[in-house]
Amino acid sequence: GRLLTGGSFKLSYYNEYKSYLRSRMGSLSLSELKSALSKAFSADSCSVKQIKQLLEAYNHQLRDYKEHCHFDDNNYTRKIIDRGNDKYNLALMCWRPGQGTPIHDHPEAECVLKVLEGSICEVQYYLPSGENQKLKEKCRGEARENDICHINDDIGIHQMNNDSDTDVCVTLHVYFPPYKTVNTYCERTGTVANFCVKSS
Repeated sequence: GRLLTGGSFKLSYYNEYKSYLRSRMGSLSLSELKSALSKAFSADSCSVKQIKQLLEAYNHQLRDYKEHCHFDDNNYTRKIIDRGNDKYNLALMCWRPGQGTPIHDHPEAECVLKVLEGSICEVQYYLPSGENQKLKEKCRGEARENDICHINDDIGIHQMNNDSDTDVCVTLHVYFPPYKTVNTYCERTGTVANFCVKSS
């Protein structure tokens, strides 16, 4: 079909990005991942599949992301590595044994993550259909090092926990578009509360 003004440039830029990705698959450093994400989001749209491919291509090494790691004794931490010109956020999350999130949603956003160290357990729930209803569990699973996961509100709401008694966990997340608040849910009653996402 006919391209709109500037469309041929955008198409060329997207093809350049795809060639770059094919040449670099399996060997991206963190700085190269950030560059590739920036290129991907320069197009009119960026798919979950593209982000999964980029995270698969990220050859994570501790020395590459160590400066962004911070563990807290009381709660998991969330460090924004790249704000992505308000199109996406790249965030590193660090979990001590036993730490986890409340049950929460991702308002009008996609979340794709890669496990860099340890393992993370996820429980997904159906959105409650009314007030004062216990949340219904949809599924649960464990993601280990190098595994990639995806969640959005069409899939469900979820809770993530480091269930290990001894090992820390580190995960890398791409949120698009970025957001500052989420809704949290009480498993027993389905009660919804607004929660401000804290990042360092």
